[in-house]
Amino acid sequence: MSLDIRKFEKRDIAALFSWFDNERDVLQWAGAALSWPLRRAEIVDLIKQHRGRTPLREVWAVIRDDAMVGHFQIGLNRRLRTAALGRIALAPAARGQGLAGEMLNLIVARAFSHPWVHRTDLLVYAHNSAAIRAYEQAGFVLEGTRRETTPIGDEIWDTHIMSLLRREFDKRTERE
Repeated sequence: MSLDIRKFEKRDIAALFSWFDNERDVLQWAGAALSWPLRRAEIVDLIKQHRGRTPLREVWAVIRDDAMVGHFQIGLNRRLRTAALGRIALAPAARGQGLAGEMLNLIVARAFSHPWVHRTDLLVYAHNSAAIRAYEQAGFVLEGTRRETTPIGDEIWDTHIMSLLRREFDKRTERE
């Protein structure tokens, strides 16, 4: 029952949307770039960026037993030699089963499958301790905190930036 990835498709949108019940959940997953309620057209626009030989973004579904159990995106910047990870989510029914580590291994391997990628990074809200632990276990290093970046209701969330360099990834994969 191992995980695999495939391109995220329009047929996956309804399942993905079902994972998020409110604006807070969507904001934590997608940041401020997507609307609440979620709009199909916004996701279709992201899927369209995963075309051609040199896409600016990759949009992936994580699969177990032919069912989508996860989702992630990679923003690609050849000029800066970076892969920005984002919109990482496990389906609610798949949480608590120890899949986060395996999923992150797939995500990081996909990011570094581009030979020109030197660095992969991500943003995570400071209160999301489960995600931060998973990222640290995958080898990511906390670089810093952008304070009070994201207002929602009566709160304002801080945002951490975390990264993993190719040499750290290579060293980690040599040990495995």
